[in-house]
Amino acid sequence: MKKLIQSLSIATTGLTIAIAIGSRPANALTFSFSQSGWNGGGTIIGTFSGEDTNGDNAITYNSNPNISEVSGYELIFEGNSNFDDIIHNLGNLDNLVYDVLSNTATIRSSSSSSYVSEGLGSLGFISQDGDSITTDQQVSVSMIQVPEPTSWKGLVLFGLGAYFKRKISTKFFE
Repeated sequence: MKKLIQSLSIATTGLTIAIAIGSRPANALTFSFSQSGWNGGGTIIGTFSGEDTNGDNAITYNSNPNISEVSGYELIFEGNSNFDDIIHNLGNLDNLVYDVLSNTATIRSSSSSSYVSEGLGSLGFISQDGDSITTDQQVSVSMIQVPEPTSWKGLVLFGLGAYFKRKISTKFFE
């Protein structure tokens, strides 16, 4: 009976801690996007991270980090026979609006090269050194599954509880 009580108390403590840690709000979601069909070849691939904090079913970039729902951005364009490769990050982002319901994105980023894609059914546009190329392919966006760190913490704590359960002598509970 004492072993049962011992096991239940440790398991209950571990689960309580796991639930408390796991009840925090989820981290930002990470999305991947791509766009192909460019004159001269090449493909845009990239990722952005964000969350819809105001409940409007859109993840929107704002240059003010206190308002922006986008927390990370990277774009790579490579493989074009006429243009140099392009790498953009959050510092190059001018505008990003991802519509959660329609799964479409409007993205604008710039440095010495600029990239514009205007959501569903519109074309993409890249300019570099006064030249430009276009595509009529839509930006494809998909969510990347990333495990929440808080879930792992709960599992680790539960595992440690089970480990220490075996280490505690039964005399402690007598």
